[in-house]
Amino acid sequence: MHSAKIVEKTERTFYTPVGVLRLLGIRWVRPQLLALVAKLTVVVWIAAAAGLLQPVTGALTFLGFAFLHAVNAGALGANHSTHSALYALLCMSFSVSYDFSLDGLLAQHTAWPRLVAEDSVLTSGFAPALLLVILAYTLFAGGVAKVRYGWSGWRDGTALRFYLEQSAPVARWPWISRLMIDSPALCRAAAWGTLVLELGAVAAVVSSEMRLPLILGWVGLHLGILCVMMPAYWVQMWCYLLLLDWPWLLSLVTDGDPVHSAVSDGGAGAVVLTALGCLFAAALGYVLVTESEQWPFTSVPMYSNGTPAADRMPLPARSELHERALRAARGRHKAWQRAWVDDEFTEDIWVRPAAEGEEPQRLFHFLHERGTGTFVRWSQYAKVVREIAIEDVAAKPADQPDHSDADQVYPATRFLRLVAPLVRDALPDWERYEALELICRTECGGVVIARAELAGVRVQESVR
Repeated sequence: MHSAKIVEKTERTFYTPVGVLRLLGIRWVRPQLLALVAKLTVVVWIAAAAGLLQPVTGALTFLGFAFLHAVNAGALGANHSTHSALYALLCMSFSVSYDFSLDGLLAQHTAWPRLVAEDSVLTSGFAPALLLVILAYTLFAGGVAKVRYGWSGWRDGTALRFYLEQSAPVARWPWISRLMIDSPALCRAAAWGTLVLELGAVAAVVSSEMRLPLILGWVGLHLGILCVMMPAYWVQMWCYLLLLDWPWLLSLVTDGDPVHSAVSDGGAGAVVLTALGCLFAAALGYVLVTESEQWPFTSVPMYSNGTPAADRMPLPARSELHERALRAARGRHKAWQRAWVDDEFTEDIWVRPAAEGEEPQRLFHFLHERGTGTFVRWSQYAKVVREIAIEDVAAKPADQPDHSDADQVYPATRFLRLVAPLVRDALPDWERYEALELICRTECGGVVIARAELAGVRVQESVR
């Protein structure tokens, strides 16, 4: 719902429209239009919550949120924190209930039309069943990502300890954070508990007995994250509430029998929804296997690296850069590590001072320290720089990843030339700095794969 503000603060050079929007010919959306869509979405959302004009208002709520979500995805980096809300609204657009709804109330006292019959398949349990499959997949995919990208670190708890240390300054309950950081055994137990809850999520789909304990475990997992780490996954916890068997829970309070909707429509509508559910489940399986991050799907890779400590993070050999870039370009993300926190970076843009002897500075952090606008969020910045580095190294000869002043201009150099004017606008004293360089870290030091002068001509010695 804050997409207008997020896009407004994202420079178009760093904006990466998702594939669905590109297919529609949309590469940028004006913040004013986003603000209007957000307001209209809230209006139909309220109508859907009140049960007015079902299922149209539910579908419109999903479409409005999906548009805003897709636009946001091009400015937030690899972020899956609100995918659960997107999936929940999709499922709820297939759900109709005339109990405690304006549609039901108006139909009882007026000639208000019901858009679907009371025994329609949309009044069945399809929506929560589909949502259960999707949310269980999201948890399971998170566990698979931890095994796939950082098994050793998650197995012994060092990966969790690393992320706790990174989040310690912003931990909401610092004493719990310190307790876990100081106890390798507690970190190991928490890491294994996380893996069990995530990898065991599929049991909630096939076992009604396991469903409630697992859902409560998922809530507990996200409350733990809320206490000791930076993310606040309130959205997921609200979505988990939709999976509870509310008729059964209410029967415990009222001492009555659980009341479930009776559905008589087992015809074409049920066949269509069954096929749709199977298709969606198959798509999720494909996403998981292929490690796809194409919106609106995700394989939930965040915080999955097994990085034990910044000084022990394995770096590639210079000779491996090209081969790793080719594999990463084909979607094999493990070949080129992604940074979820700052200390995990393997590539970055550096600002090179014009004066000899002065140390270069990492661009994003340098602008932040200077109090100037950084024109993009760090997560999106890290994503874009990584993708540009991969594209650039993959396009070059295998043994020549370094920047050269040859006539052929490679992707990273073109990108830096677009960034240079932004840096000049952000730095009042930009003349003190000579160039931008995109550097890939390797085990034998940094490799400069691209360079762009900040000025049209080299800064003169007198300026230094």
